[in-house]
Amino acid sequence: RLAPAAKEFAPMVAHLPRPLVAVLVGGNNGVYQLTADGTRELAAKLKATAKKSGAGLAVTPSRRTGSENEAILRDAFADAPAVVWDGTGANPYFGFLGLADAVVATCDSVSMASEAAATGKPVYIIDLEGGSRKFCDFHKSLRDDGITRPFKGTLETWTYAPLNDTAQVAALVHQR
Repeated sequence: RLAPAAKEFAPMVAHLPRPLVAVLVGGNNGVYQLTADGTRELAAKLKATAKKSGAGLAVTPSRRTGSENEAILRDAFADAPAVVWDGTGANPYFGFLGLADAVVATCDSVSMASEAAATGKPVYIIDLEGGSRKFCDFHKSLRDDGITRPFKGTLETWTYAPLNDTAQVAALVHQR
């Protein structure tokens, strides 16, 4: 799924410098909040990282990000080497994952972290306000396995075996 999506969305980010960082921004859910101040802080940290490392940013907000936070992101990255998906046309989420050299994702979505971890690329997690034991345990497990690291404003390279739950589930079904 990533390869065809990467080909489709490559023109959208072709002008951006490398390394290319896919930024997956979630939002409010039952246990986390993405506030306007948190969005500004996130954008400032990402912008500083891009400047320091020479990286390009491919930002895709989710439906939960909210229009106010999306506007903050668009304004913050207006003069940065970045593309912020505006919600029109096809969603570049999987294309950005396929094209990225690294991924930064907010902590509010198990799906986003899992899909990023399936790429085998460095995955950074950004904490949001709130949390729950379930999410904390999930993220601790990814960190302990060397798959993710907290986003602290620097880009590093590391490797790990990409998550492949589909193959594991298929093997269990076949075994049973």
